[in-house]
Amino acid sequence: MTTASDRFHARATLAGVSESGILKAVQEGAEGGAVERAEGGWRVAHAFGRIALRPQDSGFEILLEAKDRTSLAYLQLGLTYRLSTLDRRLQPDWESDNKPGMLLPYFREMRVVSVTDVTPRLRRVRLAGEDLARFARDGLHVRLLFPPEGAERPVWPRIGKNGDAVWPDDEDRPVARVYTIRRIDVPRGLVEIDMVLHGGDDYPGAGWAARAKPGDIVGMTGPGGGGVPKARKLVLLGDETALPAIGRILENLPEEAEAVARVEIADTAEIQPLETRAALDFAWLPREGRPAGSTDLLSEALKSLQLHGDDPDVFVWAGCEFSAFKTIRRHLRTALRLPRAQHLAVAYWRRGSAGAH
Repeated sequence: MTTASDRFHARATLAGVSESGILKAVQEGAEGGAVERAEGGWRVAHAFGRIALRPQDSGFEILLEAKDRTSLAYLQLGLTYRLSTLDRRLQPDWESDNKPGMLLPYFREMRVVSVTDVTPRLRRVRLAGEDLARFARDGLHVRLLFPPEGAERPVWPRIGKNGDAVWPDDEDRPVARVYTIRRIDVPRGLVEIDMVLHGGDDYPGAGWAARAKPGDIVGMTGPGGGGVPKARKLVLLGDETALPAIGRILENLPEEAEAVARVEIADTAEIQPLETRAALDFAWLPREGRPAGSTDLLSEALKSLQLHGDDPDVFVWAGCEFSAFKTIRRHLRTALRLPRAQHLAVAYWRRGSAGAH
């Protein structure tokens, strides 16, 4: 279905859905894009491309157009999901440039080229792959897919009939965990991932990192999870799991920015150099023997900053354990009354739970 203009397309005919229902699904999936009347139906400009709806005798024709296969996949997935929330029986049968059986267009097979220890508990794995330009934008995070140990050749997820991901059977199924791209060099095809080293079977990513050596293969999908916040005054809070994101955010800040960063670490042996062009007020917060996820270091550091909720120039970004995340978010929203457009707090992990949950 690809045209000479190198645009990518998908089409589906959907019966059994009302006009109000399909318009609601498209509006929600457009994430703020306005649904407009167009010749023969409706259209909407989406961040990933264009959607058109045309009434048919038995329902609606859905037409998608995107500039690349990944954007087309995300359009298909988003609409399929939104329609299923209206009625589980609504499953578009897509005719798409992303053919069933193809590798996911947002997947890359990556090869380890080097492994170095940044600190005693943080290992940096450098990966090489092809066509990585998209991974330098549209989000800080990726999902790494770790093949079963001892597998001769990894079996990766592929495109399903409705544009979704079809995963291999259990014995071949890779384990997926979310990580932050610490650095990316698109021209050289290189990505650096910093991985916290844990012990135990509940941490398959850390186990893989502990064994990783040049030549090892891993899968990568994404990106996602938001980009660098844009604000004149930026406050960054996080523990070891958020440190790669904080480091990347700091490196990408302009000279005119002002940043405050507080990072919780196990002990002073985990201190590492961080670079930024912005004016920076930085402090490490060592736990000094206390278990990860058991302290109030980050929330108390936030309270000590004397922030004002009516300051339009400030943005607060936080990534940490679930309990700390709840306390930080409550303080931002209830005590400071900081508008939601001026903060982003996320739980990167939860004490006592495996990473998949």
